[in-house]
Amino acid sequence: MTEQEFESRMEQAETMCALSDRRGYYEGYIRGLRRFYHGPHFGTLREHEEWLGLVYEWDETKAGRGRGYQDGLQGIRPHR
Repeated sequence: MTEQEFESRMEQAETMCALSDRRGYYEGYIRGLRRFYHGPHFGTLREHEEWLGLVYEWDETKAGRGRGYQDGLQGIRPHR
């Protein structure tokens, strides 16, 4: 992923985070995309594992954060 692609996806996700009712998803996506772009030096292994585990939460906001994190980790475009 180029720096320009990273910045473009971050901008899109930050805008959607502010405007969408799926804020948790976009918060997770932003974090996951940062880890994807910067690699394992972004955050700790424990934080990474905690974010991955959020998908199993009963609380939909937390689970959305986990789904967003996983999408960001893959470097794919965020789901609208």
